[in-house]
Amino acid sequence: MTPEKLIQKQFEGFVERDLAKFLSCYKSDVGLYNFPENEPFLQGMAAMEANYKDVFEHSPNLNAQLISRMVFKNKVIDREIITNRKEVKHKELVVIYEVEDGLISAVRYIS
Repeated sequence: MTPEKLIQKQFEGFVERDLAKFLSCYKSDVGLYNFPENEPFLQGMAAMEANYKDVFEHSPNLNAQLISRMVFKNKVIDREIITNRKEVKHKELVVIYEVEDGLISAVRYIS
């Protein structure tokens, strides 16, 4: 699967609130970072599962809109608008996904 198709699959899993589909796109040691920090705020599959299970269960109207996508080698850069995520009604951000061995290994958020 190309990096672009992998990111599209996880994006669809997020919008559908399908935890299994969403998590299947990530490496077991994935790290999530707020740009420009070097230390992840979330690390590993157990933390991802706990976090996104909570998000999906408490965000019945969760939605994401893809504004633009750029692919550069093993990186996919999305500009997204997330709405109705728990206490956050609207958030625009840039997300940089890094793909290694066919799975997402790192995610960096710029907001």
